[in-house]
Amino acid sequence: MTIARSTIGKIRGTYDQLSRTEKKVAQLALDSPAVVSEMTIKELSSAAGVSTATISRFVKRMNYANYREFTMALMHTSIEDTSHPSSFPELAEGDSLATIASKTFHFSMNSLEATNEALNEQDLARAVLKLINSKMVSFFGLGGSSIAALDGYHKFMRTSLNVTYYPDYDIQLMQAARMGEDDCAVIISHSGRNHETLKIVDELKRNDVTIIAITSYSGSPLAQRADVAFLSLTDEVNYRSEGMYSLISQLAILDSLFMMTVLRISSRTDHILTKVRDVIEQTRHES
Repeated sequence: MTIARSTIGKIRGTYDQLSRTEKKVAQLALDSPAVVSEMTIKELSSAAGVSTATISRFVKRMNYANYREFTMALMHTSIEDTSHPSSFPELAEGDSLATIASKTFHFSMNSLEATNEALNEQDLARAVLKLINSKMVSFFGLGGSSIAALDGYHKFMRTSLNVTYYPDYDIQLMQAARMGEDDCAVIISHSGRNHETLKIVDELKRNDVTIIAITSYSGSPLAQRADVAFLSLTDEVNYRSEGMYSLISQLAILDSLFMMTVLRISSRTDHILTKVRDVIEQTRHES
């Protein structure tokens, strides 16, 4: 994993934990890493409208020893983008079929790397603990995110947990109304701003349900209201198929949570995994 990916991943992954003034510095670095990398700390202070002390705190939060080390990492980002323009290539009408496939795979791997970099072990531990100790785990997702919600439900059906998922929005809303403080909701939304998804969030919050969110934007209403939020990241938000690359990362996050849960409750889950595997194997033989 390159320094460039690590730096951007750190900023995006911790964005929602930053103070209001630190977010100003973070946003400038995300929007214009090449420009910020050439600024002195006083110039960045003036551009962001914050004190140099705020910038120093922000740099330490990003786990850099000092401001120079931080700007060097951002400079590496701009050098990579300039000297290796194919690192994040846009699809073009004249591309060969092999080139289109290669670029598509690259976008997917890039999204997975950025998402992995933003994962926080403490958040993973909190999420797994909530999942294991919940009476009911319900998956919620609308539109494109319904694919990830269904995949999560399909995976967790193989555990000893009591899980539910309904593709219809009205039924999802009714399900949210039936849940309580001993339950856990896993909500997937790329934007984290979908109006209907946020209505489900409102209902869950009224019932004190634990919310685990998977979204692409740390500043979104969903991420801000969740008990634990995981970011499915794409390094460049102007890709034509940004949602698709985000979906791949959403699936990877769900798969990680599934594997962690299975390993933590293996004694409760082993016999269920065996039964599910046997049933599926029977259908294969019958066909």
